[in-house]
Amino acid sequence: MSAQPVLDELDKLCTLHEHLLKLSQEKTEAIKKDDLKLLSLILTKEKKYLQAIDQTERKREELTAAFLGYQTEATISNCIDKAEGEDKTKFEALYSRLAPLLAKLQEVNSINQQLTHQALQFVSLTFDMIAPKNSETGNYGQAKKGKPQTGNRLALFDSQA
Repeated sequence: MSAQPVLDELDKLCTLHEHLLKLSQEKTEAIKKDDLKLLSLILTKEKKYLQAIDQTERKREELTAAFLGYQTEATISNCIDKAEGEDKTKFEALYSRLAPLLAKLQEVNSINQQLTHQALQFVSLTFDMIAPKNSETGNYGQAKKGKPQTGNRLALFDSQA
């Protein structure tokens, strides 16, 4: 089998990962700016790219296995070892293009995860400041010494049954 179909799929994977990296960087900015509409739009686009990457990767694995003769693992390194001449050079170029992309993508996703975690901590802290946890002043429970509780705390939901 020719190496060209595998090379084509690898090139497609590189292109998809480049677009995904760009989206991840845009997501970082959207998280920093707290732009939820833009973040939602980016997440929708990101999901489509992830599906395309998954399909392309499955096809690449099939083609790689066929190229390698189904006897070894379907990796780019094994393709480099088997290929000769110009195909070997193309495999090496695509590998050197894809590896840094994946590393940068992991880095940006780690930053996005940290920013999201910090935003959730801020929301939690803000909520705790608005509605402190104080069980003694709650609306439900036993009143002390027969007096009804008046509750001096701001409640988000305060109703009487």
